[in-house]
This record gives sequence, structure tokens and C-alpha cells, in this order.
Amino acid sequence: MLHTKRLLAAKPILFLAILYSCFISVLFLLPGQDLPKISLTGLDKIVHSLIYFMLVNLWLCYFYIKMDFQISNKLVLILLLSALFYGIIVEILQGTVTGTRSADILDVAANLIGSLLGIFFFKQVKNKLKT
Repeated sequence: MLHTKRLLAAKPILFLAILYSCFISVLFLLPGQDLPKISLTGLDKIVHSLIYFMLVNLWLCYFYIKMDFQISNKLVLILLLSALFYGIIVEILQGTVTGTRSADILDVAANLIGSLLGIFFFKQVKNKLKT
């Protein structure tokens, strides 16, 4: 019964993680003129970091609940590398597929920083999810 309950608890988080992943994929590939203009220098890097912070936390939360409130360092590393690889692919697509956006290595760095901060945050609060 506990196993079934845990699986059912993980499903809404999986749904959110997939939905969020799809949403940011579309957002990252929208034409530049369709996005709000950011007037503060560097604010877009903070936005990238926050987006990846949330992305990594949603996926970590899902796997943590699904795996009986345990998560291995190997899985965390795989998730980090997946987020990094995803960010690189998005930047390449922005530079090649969209006509109004360009690839930016600093966006990849901001994505990585957000992912690392997300992992650090998750490791600090993960035990609170057990209750």
C-alpha cells in the first residue's frame, strides 16, 4: 500500500516537471520580439538561473519521491549533466533555428549556476518532503 501511495504522490510532480520542461522549451525558442524587454543588464542571466533552479528542483523532487525518499549522487549528476546538455542544445537552436535570437555562452553558464544552486537547495530541504 505504501508503494502505491508513493507512486501516486509522484505522478502530479512528474506531470508538473514535464509541463514545465515543455513550457520553457517553447519559451526559449520564441522569437525575441515576442518576449518582454529586459532593461537591466544581467537580469536575463538571473532569469535563466531561476528557470533552471526550478527545472532541476522539479525533477529532483519527482525522483526523490519515486525512489522512496532517497536519491543517489549518481542520479543527481545525471540530472545536472542533462540540464547542462539541454541548455546547450537550446542555445544552439536559438542561434540556428530562430531568426531573432542568438546563442549566448553566458546563458549556458547562468543555466549551470541555476542548476547547481537548485541541487544545493534541494539537498538542504529534501528531508522536509518526507512528512
